[in-house]
Amino acid sequence: MKNSIVNRSVRWSFLAAVLILVTFMGRMHQIIKLYPPIDAFCPFGALESAWAFIRYQGFLKRIKWSSFILMFSAIGTALIFRRSFCGQICPLGFLQDIFSWMGRKIFRRRFELPLRVDRILRYVKYLILFAFTALAWKTLSLVIRPFDPWVAYHHIGSDELFTEYLVGTLILGLMLAGALFSDRPFCRYLCPMGGFLAIPSKIGLTRIKRHEDACTSCGFCDESCPMALSVSTIEEMRSAECISCGECVNACPEEGALEYSLVSRKRISPLAVTLGTVLILVLVLGGTTLNRSFVWKAESGLPKTAERLLRGPGRIGGDNTPLDIVQVFKIHPAYFVQTYGLETEEQFYRTLEELEINPEQLSSEIERLYSEAGLDASKPGGGGCSDH
Repeated sequence: MKNSIVNRSVRWSFLAAVLILVTFMGRMHQIIKLYPPIDAFCPFGALESAWAFIRYQGFLKRIKWSSFILMFSAIGTALIFRRSFCGQICPLGFLQDIFSWMGRKIFRRRFELPLRVDRILRYVKYLILFAFTALAWKTLSLVIRPFDPWVAYHHIGSDELFTEYLVGTLILGLMLAGALFSDRPFCRYLCPMGGFLAIPSKIGLTRIKRHEDACTSCGFCDESCPMALSVSTIEEMRSAECISCGECVNACPEEGALEYSLVSRKRISPLAVTLGTVLILVLVLGGTTLNRSFVWKAESGLPKTAERLLRGPGRIGGDNTPLDIVQVFKIHPAYFVQTYGLETEEQFYRTLEELEINPEQLSSEIERLYSEAGLDASKPGGGGCSDH
């Protein structure tokens, strides 16, 4: 029992960390153009852009090398730990887990579709995978974007949420509402990336095995499975629907009744699957970050003191220079000549503190100038651009 608590705590900690990080990155893109769009951190974007890369040696708009790096990382984890990317890393899956946890507290039970309906609906994600990948390759565009609940999630609070991303927003709402009653509905029936990872996971090196002589058929493993798989009746879990979350193994009260094992039959713990999956991701992202293939943020060409101004005039400080203000907010140099009496070029390189210019007063002035021009001063760096 103690090991189960540790296993769950570690897994949920990593999932929470990924969700927080990716949410931060998506939010920062809405504020500062320096941060790539969320599509650049989605492995399915690499599938959509694969033909463009093969045929034209280029990427679809909003797709970066990071999309391909994440896709190959996900494939790598699938070849070893099966669909552990879905169960151990995916932030959209974890978002559903949070709502499912709340649903359990409210309703004290799970609601499942009839088995026959459930089996048919599970094939929908493969149709979505084929349809949207084919359309993306034909049109050379991210066709799935307006329908993607993950994109909609990152546009919460934006003007496009109920216009350009209306369908995605509706799917997001239905997905989270559904998660209150049933575990991971989007993962089960609609996720194209899950459908894709199901393919290499069939030859993954790990399996969940049930030892009938130790099993008491208590059913705890079935109740804990977020993909609603029948674990208590199998000898070895071969279903591509298994996301290698390890919840069934953690829930099993009988020693040795249910366990992870390698194809070599060597037993491993759910914690090893979690740490192994995370290690693969960390090593790949760490290495590609060091060689600058994986880009977390674009280079602005501005000094660090000026780069922070891309978040708005409220970040103006005494260590900024008039030149910083001119470059970032596109304020004409004549403004400083007329308002603050700057007479030489050298003065534009001196700090506001040295020039005895009040940063708060200057910030208010820039807010006023932008307002008079009908512009948003909080988006001088392009945060308000159409490439969301």
